Order: sequence, then C-alpha cells, then structure tokens
Amino acid sequence: MNQKTTYSVLRLLSMLGGLGLVGVAAFLNVHHAAESEGSYFSPVCIAIVALAFGSALAVPVMLTLWRSGRRALALVTLAGLVCSECYGFQLSAERLLAARDQRAQQVKTAGSPYALAREALDLSIAERKAECATGRKRKCLDLEAVEEAKRAALGKIPVPTSHALVADFTGLPQWLVEIVPAMSFSTGLLVLGFVLVGFAAHEHGSQANHLEQKAEGPAVPEPMPDEAERVVSWVRAFERRHGRKPMIPEVQQAFTGLPKTTAWRRIQSS
Repeated sequence: MNQKTTYSVLRLLSMLGGLGLVGVAAFLNVHHAAESEGSYFSPVCIAIVALAFGSALAVPVMLTLWRSGRRALALVTLAGLVCSECYGFQLSAERLLAARDQRAQQVKTAGSPYALAREALDLSIAERKAECATGRKRKCLDLEAVEEAKRAALGKIPVPTSHALVADFTGLPQWLVEIVPAMSFSTGLLVLGFVLVGFAAHEHGSQANHLEQKAEGPAVPEPMPDEAERVVSWVRAFERRHGRKPMIPEVQQAFTGLPKTTAWRRIQSS
C-alpha cells in the first residue's frame, strides 16, 4: 500500500470515526431529552440532532474559510460553534449527573437501619450535652448510659455502601467529583469528533502539494519557432499593416544578416 492510499484510508477512517463520535453524543443527548419530552420527534430532540451534525459540518467550513484568507468569517463560525456546543455540553453533563443521581438513589442511606440508628445516637448526644452542661446529675448519668447503648447498637449495624466513593477517598466536595468527569466526558466526545472530521476534510499541506505536482507532471517547454517561420510571420504582419508585401531591403533591415535570396524566398512563401 503506497503513501497516497494509506493517507486516503486514514482520512476515511477519521471521517467515519469523527461522525460516529458526534452521532453517539447526539444520540445520548436525544435519548435524555426524549425521556423528559416524551417523544424522539419533539422539537428539542430534532434541534439536538440538527445542532450536532451542523456543528460537524461547520468544522471543515471554518477551516476552508481560514485557509482561503477569510479570517473574520472563520472566527464568526468558530464563535457560533462554541456557543452552540455549550448547550450540548450542558445537556451531556445533565444527562450524566441524572444517571449518577439515579444510581445514588438506589443505595441512598436515608431511612435505612444504619441511618435511623445514627440519627438516634446524634439526638442522644445532643440531649446528654444539654443535660450535663449544668453538672453530672442523675439524669445526666442516665442519658450517658442511653448514649452508650445506642452507640453499641450502631456498631452492630453494617455501614451501607457509599455512592460517592471518590469523594470519600479523596476528601473533595461531592459536587466537584460529579461535575468534572461529566463535563470531561462530554467535552472529549465532541472535541475528538470535530478534530477527526476536520482532519479528514482537508488534504495535508505537503501531501496535497506532492499530489498536485505529481498530477501536473513535468513542464514541457514550447518549441521555439525557426528562422524561416519568424521571417514569414513578420512578412505577413507587415502586409496586414501596410497593405503590401515588404521589399527585400526592408526584410534585411528587420533581420540583420539575412541573404537577399533567402529574403526573397520568405516573401514569396508568405
């Protein structure tokens, strides 16, 4: 497989891969919007599809405008592309956050035995602190015993699985751990798709020049007219301008060193 064929195959695969990534991003957003809108043919879903493939088409158009010197129009196209894709990023992030929230609800600890025991212990600690603030009296001692009993009961209940393991492990805020991967996924999916489409839409500079030069082939020099043709052409031009054939001395004056017999033959040939 030669270099030209390899490059063509790479461009084809890049175009298919880029359109595939853009299509996947559009499908995920459409599916999420259809769940809230109730139909895949709702105006929002249709707008998402049009936005995705319009953005994919805008990438090679923008590159063509930039290469052709229309930089202002290319920058306007870039601004429109960024503004339109901000909406796509938001939809993707909302979809991922909604999916994660749904999974979190499945392991949510509210109402579980552990959560109820924990709430009872916290309440008992608050009551004990309030009562023992004025001294360790009989009621304070009773509350301390109740607190210890509830603490022991809490220790016997297994701790439920956390739905924010990364946040628990790193100590970062849970909202940060959720939103950063969601936005990274959305951005990476669309940006990679646009980059692949842009690469496939244009010939590489050196490759294009090489193919263009190869297609043109070597320049063939035009043959120079011989002396006889030049003299005959001059005689014909003289006759058109003056309405008569030139005299032999006039021909010799125009072509220095031309013999009389040769000049006469050229006049007759014209």
